[in-house]
Amino acid sequence: GLPLAYASVGVLNRPFGSLTDSSGGFNFTALETGATDTLQISLVGYFSQKMALTDFTDGRARIIRLNKKITELPTFIVANGKRNIETIGRQGSGKLVQVSVHNKKSAQETVGSEMGMKYKTAHPSATLKDFNFYLSVNNFNAIKFRVNIYSVKNGTPDTLLYNRQIFATVDNFKTGWTKLDMAPYQIKVPKEFILTLQWVEGKMDKKENPLTVLPVALTLFSKNCYVRIASQDRWKKMGVNLSNYVNLAY
Repeated sequence: GLPLAYASVGVLNRPFGSLTDSSGGFNFTALETGATDTLQISLVGYFSQKMALTDFTDGRARIIRLNKKITELPTFIVANGKRNIETIGRQGSGKLVQVSVHNKKSAQETVGSEMGMKYKTAHPSATLKDFNFYLSVNNFNAIKFRVNIYSVKNGTPDTLLYNRQIFATVDNFKTGWTKLDMAPYQIKVPKEFILTLQWVEGKMDKKENPLTVLPVALTLFSKNCYVRIASQDRWKKMGVNLSNYVNLAY
């Protein structure tokens, strides 16, 4: 019966959605929807809930209950010995080409959007050691991201690989590299996985258009960057490499 903060709520495969607030509430506008559209609510550690969008068009408040999902994590053996480290991703931060996190002028409309990269490793027993991302422009006092790690199915993000929420914060208008220590979570990744940053909330003192910009490198023959502008929207591929990289231990 407790409220669930930061649950993803949106119209399935459509660019309309948001996240729940700290009280479990949500409110967003969905334009150009049809009678067959579905509202989906999902949160790591719980089974997703699908409901007809038409059930919400009367404006009445409702309580939606999610059922807990028990996920069995892989077994780990702790041993005394040196581990190998593999670095995958773009470590450069050249600003010749850049992309904005915000597709609209309101930071609130960015809540729930995701952007990330697909990574491939030759080591099936690798553990995620750390995740690093670069911001070249940032006019927010504070930003809270959620880190989502997905398995890959049919070339797109599929199932979350961890049963808890993982957050990254960027404070005091910080730019440059941010390193997130992932070792405490002991996340064992498959040979191919997708790691994204999802916008949860941001704080701005000044009334100006939101600016959060990431440098990228253009890729001509591969599209390993994944983006969606709402929490239940259909994933889109981009021909760029974000300035994101991971270190894996094996």
